[in-house]
Amino acid sequence: MVKYLKTVIFFMGMFFFGCENFLTGPLLDQNPNEVDDVTVVSPEALLVGTQVTMYGVMEGYLNRAVSMVMQQMSGLQTDYYRDYNCEPIDVNTNGRWTAMYGTGGLIDMNTTQEVAQRQEKHVLLGISQMWEALVFSTAADIWGDVPYSQAASADFAQPKFDSQKEVHDAMLSLIDDAITNFDKGQVFTLPSDFDFTFSSDVEKWKRAAHTLKSRILLNWAEVESNNYSLALEAAQGGITDESGDGDWKALHGAAISERNVWFQFFLSNPDYMGAGKLLVDMLKRDNDDRLGIYFLSSGGNEIIGVSPGDSVLNASMLNVVGHFGMSWKPEFVSWYENKFIMAECYYNLGNEESALQILNETLSGIEQKWISAGYNNMMIPRYENISGQSLLEAIMNEKYKALFLNIQSWSDWRRTGYPRFLDSEGNSTECGLQNSGVGVPRRLLYPEKEKTTNPNCPQGDNIYDRVENDPY
Repeated sequence: MVKYLKTVIFFMGMFFFGCENFLTGPLLDQNPNEVDDVTVVSPEALLVGTQVTMYGVMEGYLNRAVSMVMQQMSGLQTDYYRDYNCEPIDVNTNGRWTAMYGTGGLIDMNTTQEVAQRQEKHVLLGISQMWEALVFSTAADIWGDVPYSQAASADFAQPKFDSQKEVHDAMLSLIDDAITNFDKGQVFTLPSDFDFTFSSDVEKWKRAAHTLKSRILLNWAEVESNNYSLALEAAQGGITDESGDGDWKALHGAAISERNVWFQFFLSNPDYMGAGKLLVDMLKRDNDDRLGIYFLSSGGNEIIGVSPGDSVLNASMLNVVGHFGMSWKPEFVSWYENKFIMAECYYNLGNEESALQILNETLSGIEQKWISAGYNNMMIPRYENISGQSLLEAIMNEKYKALFLNIQSWSDWRRTGYPRFLDSEGNSTECGLQNSGVGVPRRLLYPEKEKTTNPNCPQGDNIYDRVENDPY
């Protein structure tokens, strides 16, 4: 781990995410790549900064907000209680929005790619393009229209907001460009230390690229039905290694400066969030052993989930003393997401036999994943003799459980309506119903800072507004 962290350069001082201070501290003080001529830009160094900054974006408040919307987690205190009860406050997104577009974000991504292109460092170029595609496809997922074509440009102080479709189409093109660059290789080998994900292994990057491409295509399948075929084709070239070695995940360790964002949050705010009742009830109903992996027992060795509107403060905590401890490496794109995509595509293309087979194969692989991690008694039930809508519901419910603390679960629900927001007693857990709303939130609010500084930012937005690929 240390060899990676010692590559981080001077600009890491700009990295700010409130309580999320990971990858900062004494290990980052040295700059072995420093040059006397400040006009010389090291794209390798900029890539390091991008990776660190984007960890904060993908693991920080945006992730917590989605986990509450999707009722995997619950908000118990102050702003988090308000968020969980469908009263999100847009100020919490100011820092993440700035990080995406500023230094360490799109500004540095653009510079990295310009220099890498000029220096024929095609692998480095492709890696930077992949980070851009991951972050801005996610941004379009959770906000809808966002600045992109004019963003991070000195020519546009107040960039226009591109449509969600335009942004996603741009990301698909960017992914294709990245794959092309991975195929080219580069004249000067990218030192593996600079790539925190795959240590410059282009084959792993290409598979991750195909999986991310399939995700974006699938997110539009309810609008463009041909996308099921396209998403399946992309997924067939995606991540297949069930060991997890090919997953696109964050780099974290046990040192204070290296700990993951979720752990840091709970360390500083142990009573702000707890287990969501919807997920807890689903895991209990299915006798799914992941219940004890995801959450810590409360009093009486019971795992307790909290529903929106419930002020009970004894919800079980995220298991930060176990799997989700300081060294946990969140998976942004994974082999099991790739498999679930294939199962859903086969279902919608009329091949239920393949869909069911892949569903059970995926569950078997996930079960083995946890066994290999030391949970020897792990058991996940399989499915038999199901078809039609019941099969689709099983695929999506299992994907929801597997994509624990992954932002993608929100897009899946908007597309399919699964999981259903019903507790074990059959009562609705839709937080909007607790506040005279119209159901589960469908997007995040734009940050207040963007609303007040950019006249192109939509005003009067609502958490129940439907985004472009959510027409129903």
